[in-house]
Amino acid sequence: MGTGCRVRACEAVRERVRNAAARAVGVLAGLAAVSLAVGACGTTRAGGHERATGGQVGGCVTTVRGVVPAVGSLAAGWLPAGFRRFAGGQPGSALPTVSYRLATTRLDPPRLSVSASYDRGRLTRFVGGWAAGVRVTVQGHPGLLETGPPMPQGSGVFWKPSGKYLLSVTGYKVPGPVVLRVARQVSFRPPGLVWLPVAPGRVITRRQAAADARRAAHLPSAAAAAKLTSWTEVSALLQASRPGERALAVPGVVSGAPWRPVWAVLLTSKAAGAAGQAVLVVIDAASGRPEAVAGVGTRPAWFAALTDRDPAAAHGCPGGSTARLPFGVLTRGEQAYTVGRHPVPGTGQARTSVDLILSTVRAVNHADPGLYGGCVQQDCSLPQLVWVTAETVHAAPGKTVACLPGFVSYPSGYRPKQVRQYFLISVPDNQGVGCGAVPGWIARLQDLAPPSG
Repeated sequence: MGTGCRVRACEAVRERVRNAAARAVGVLAGLAAVSLAVGACGTTRAGGHERATGGQVGGCVTTVRGVVPAVGSLAAGWLPAGFRRFAGGQPGSALPTVSYRLATTRLDPPRLSVSASYDRGRLTRFVGGWAAGVRVTVQGHPGLLETGPPMPQGSGVFWKPSGKYLLSVTGYKVPGPVVLRVARQVSFRPPGLVWLPVAPGRVITRRQAAADARRAAHLPSAAAAAKLTSWTEVSALLQASRPGERALAVPGVVSGAPWRPVWAVLLTSKAAGAAGQAVLVVIDAASGRPEAVAGVGTRPAWFAALTDRDPAAAHGCPGGSTARLPFGVLTRGEQAYTVGRHPVPGTGQARTSVDLILSTVRAVNHADPGLYGGCVQQDCSLPQLVWVTAETVHAAPGKTVACLPGFVSYPSGYRPKQVRQYFLISVPDNQGVGCGAVPGWIARLQDLAPPSG
């Protein structure tokens, strides 16, 4: 919305966006991902807002609302004798993948995979890449059964239950008619959308959260620091501080709805071990129920980077930007911490500069379609909020750096050229690399969470 928009116009936009989101059920691809619903009336850039109001910015210039996906379900209603489930898709993924294999001790057993993806196009011949395909009917929908090279031992069935989704059952060492029988009894429930909370609602007090945390950790005299946040942010910062380690498992309502407000309470006490050792207690903010208790080392830096979203304690707009973001979306300060904990490998004496932009999947995909690889696991038709990280690696004065860098896979015999700088553009689960300066489209992206400074 531009500066000076009228209330009626804002309400019309809100209604159109809400209706579009309500119609587009199940369109996101990760619990940490969110989609833009509506911004506050006024510009999203602090300078423009100051000019429009004629004064200094007080509090948040913009409120951004969003949604997350409820997880979809996918399962085989019938399997050949002896087949058992042995793997699922990425935890929390909106579009699941389920794998089955024959329960046997012999090597390289027969396997089946059932998956869903986004595909708004028509079902075409050889959608799976096999050499031969015949038309079949799957649950009342036209489908294709494909066999032959490049995987003669495999076959796959593909069909579209709606204009948005493509379902598939692929088999290895499983005859085509058997794969087709499996497909005809697959159950699929598309993921839905859940509106993220901007305000925490009725939650227990900070003092009550600290008391509940002490009881849960059996540390009645521990010093407590509490922040109102969500499990999405807590887990993201924890993982950034301990890359490669197993994520903290949280049961109950928090893991099922990680965007819901929680109190993250850090307890420090000599009774917890060596002096300065800290214990994290995650408290469901609405009920006061403890959801997790775990040791987190000494003076954890990630907790200092965690934004406290308690409206009773916040001054201005917390989190390092002029935009209030919903629970379940990392603030600018939190995103800066996660990026800073993963420096660009192999840069040596080179200097790295980083720009963070809160944009949308639709805007990024329009600017550079290669980042989302065809949008089969990401619905690029919705304005899904995404943090874009643009890193530029600058060679030291009088020096050059290799492009492509060593951590990028390239064919044997490739000789990287020497350049003064190269760039990396990252969005969740995707990355692009290029030689030279950051492309101009990055600068043209509207930052939905401009820095507060």
